[in-house]
Formats: sequence, C-alpha cells, structure tokens
Amino acid sequence: MSTRNIDKLDLLLSKLDKKQLADFIRKECCNSKQLQDRFLALGAGTLFKPDSAKYASRVEDLIEDYSDRHGYIEYRATFDFNRAVTRILDEADEAMENVQWEVAVAVLMGIASISEDILNSGDDSAGELGAIVSACFEKWHILCDDELLPENLKSEIFDLALSRFKDKDLEGWDWWWDWIEMAITLADTPEKQDMVVKALDAIKSNDDDDNWSAKHNAEMAQKYKLEIMSRRGSEEDQIKFMYDNVSNPDFRKRLIQIVWDKADYDEVLRLAKEGVNHDADYAGLVTDWHRWEYRVYQQIGDRDNKLKLARHFFFNGGRWGEKEFYMDSMYSVLKSLVPQNEWPSYVTSLIAETQKKKAFPRLLYIYTQEKMWSEYMDYIRKDPSIYEIDEAPNEVKKLFREEIIKLYAADVRNYFQRASSRDSYRNGVAYIRKLIRYGGSKEAEQIVIEQKSRTPRRPALIDELSKL
Repeated sequence: MSTRNIDKLDLLLSKLDKKQLADFIRKECCNSKQLQDRFLALGAGTLFKPDSAKYASRVEDLIEDYSDRHGYIEYRATFDFNRAVTRILDEADEAMENVQWEVAVAVLMGIASISEDILNSGDDSAGELGAIVSACFEKWHILCDDELLPENLKSEIFDLALSRFKDKDLEGWDWWWDWIEMAITLADTPEKQDMVVKALDAIKSNDDDDNWSAKHNAEMAQKYKLEIMSRRGSEEDQIKFMYDNVSNPDFRKRLIQIVWDKADYDEVLRLAKEGVNHDADYAGLVTDWHRWEYRVYQQIGDRDNKLKLARHFFFNGGRWGEKEFYMDSMYSVLKSLVPQNEWPSYVTSLIAETQKKKAFPRLLYIYTQEKMWSEYMDYIRKDPSIYEIDEAPNEVKKLFREEIIKLYAADVRNYFQRASSRDSYRNGVAYIRKLIRYGGSKEAEQIVIEQKSRTPRRPALIDELSKL
C-alpha cells in the first residue's frame, strides 16, 4: 500500500466511531472466511484458547482456494500460496514478540501437522511449498531456543517433537530430523535425554545393507546420539562411540581430524586407507580419504606416495575452492617431485593415460605446459571446431597461422549453414570478427559475400553482417 493510501486510511480510522468499524468488520468477515479467520486470530490467547486445528484448517482452505479444478496448485500459483501461508506464519512471530507462547505453539503445530499436505498440494519446481515447511521449522527452532519459554510448554513441545519423530512424520525429507533436533534442544533432564537416545537407537541399519536410505538414517541417528553424549558423557566415551561406528563417514572425518591435531600420522593413514576400502562405491568419500593420505605424505616427506596421489588428483581434481588439489596445482607438484632427467618420459606416460581416459582438457593442458605446439595442432586437426581454435594458445595460432585461418573459416561457414535466428547470426558475425583478428580478412570477406547472397534472403542476417 502506498504512503498516500496509508495516510488516507489513518485519517478515516480516526473519524469512524466504534459502531461503524464494528459493522464494517462484521459484514466483511461474513463475506470472507479468510478475513474472518485472520480477525479472530487477534483474540487467540486473550479472548479464546488458541487451537492448532484452526490454523491447520486455515491452511487447508488456502490449498483449496489456490488449487485448480483438479485440486492441484499450479507452478505460478505456488508463489501467491506461499505468501498467503506466510501471513499465517507471521502470526507466530507476533505471538513470540508479545510473549503469547500458546498462540505461537498453536500456529506452528497447526501448520506442521499438515506439512505433507502442503508439500503434496502442487508443483514445487520453484521450491515455494518446501519453503513454507522450512519456515515453519525455523520458527520452531527459534521458539525452542527462547530462554523465556515456560517449562510446561517446553515439556509439551518436547513430547510433541519426540512423538512426531517416532511416528516418522515427514520421514524421507530432511524435516523429519528437525523433530529430533527440537527434542534434543529441549531434553534438559537425564530422563528426557534417555528418551531421545532410545528413539535414536531404534533406527538401525546393517553395514551390508544396500538400502542407501536406511544407511543414511542410521548414520544421522548416530550423529544425533553423539550430540546427546557430548552433553553428559566424557570425551573418551564420545571417541569410543565414534570408533565403534567408524563406518559413519562423519565420525571417520572427526576422528581423523582429532588424530591429525595430535600429529598421530600413522592413525590418520590407517583411518584414511580403511575409509578408501570401506567407501569404494562413493567417489566423493574416497577423494576425502585420499586427501588426508596426501596431507600425511606431504607432512612426513614420503615422496613416492605423494607422487602417486598427486597423479590421482591431477586426473580427478579437487572440489570447488580446494585450489591445493586443482589440476594445475597437482601438475606443479608432479613436476617438482619427478627428477628433471626423468620428466620427459613421465610426461609421455601422462599423455598416454589422458588419451586412454579421454581426458582431453588435461591432454591440452600438458601440451600447453610443455610447449608441445605440433601435438596441440594435431589434436585440433582431428576435430577442428570454433571453440577449440579460440581456446588454443597464441603460439599455436601464430605457428600454424595459414592452417588455422583455413580451418576456422570452414567452421564459420558450417556455423552459418545451421544458423536460423538473429541471435545465432549475431554470434556468427562475432566469429567473423575473430577470423579477421587471426589474419583471415580475405576469407572473412568471402564468407560475408556468400551469406548475403543466400536464398531465400534473410533480412536479419544481412542486417547483422552490415554491422561488421
């Protein structure tokens, strides 16, 4: 609403008497159930006992309002639906600010109780439906963390959260674990902590179980059990628990970090090598364990094993942000570890491996680093393309200038044969400009003549070519 309209609204409200306002509100509430629900919510916690079922019903009504004739919320409608439900969630924020704890609990209980209905109500390609459930649990966590929350409500929410978790409410989504996180936050007595541990112990999976979901759930349960242990057990008990369940990759990572900090490199290697074997089917985890092996070999000066892993990382690279393990970093490591007189034969073996693995970006990287311009040109000749020529080092373009111009001109001609829109014509003109920069002015001029004389005439193409 604009500032001008707000000013008008304030002026009108100052002039109307109570009866006029009451008559207007009563009439509008009779005509709009949504307005009626929002207005009656003002009395929750003061005039009326807050009822979670009322809030659930309001959301169910919104699902019906925003659904099409097939009872499904279409993609575009999910945005407005999200905004409408968010207005109800905002009532929980207002209630917490006003220390109306029972109202906040009722709002969140109501919406959480129909989370699956929300998630299954329509097309969630944009994530608007899931965002509602996420927002609901974010507010749950804020509420659970509030030191002013009364003890009776803490116990009520603890019982609710633990019950929902045991009943597998939202199992299969990450929000299922929000229930146990809430219970852990509110488990402020040994008895409550024991109840949480018992619920977590019920989630088991055999190490030979091929069911990924079962394994994941068991590992998550172990992780939360460790969190409970950190509140009441010794560090030794926690370490023993992690060793007893070391197949959990999160525990293995923590244990490796612990022994690394103690400079116990033998144990780091043992845990990492064991992880490589245990998690052989999970490339990401295997890379994690190899990274730790590499760091140990680097720390203790084990040249042979460091060389072996540097070669592995040259081909497999590191994750985004881990520059230490990027291809170029690993190539520098290889060059520093291999004796100079052995380097040429080592490069030959690297090239053979890249060709076998069809790791062509790495092959071209080697050619560039070793200034193998003839080999680089041989690669281009096998399958010339605009991209490969553009990406080629300047040395290659200069040494094989005439051939590069000929190949590039042929590729540009082929491109124009496929081009059929103004955007593609514009790209083609950009390629002609590059051809001119490479020294192919004559070839570029011929291509322009050919394209302008194409039939049927293409006005958009001629227009773009005229901009050269």
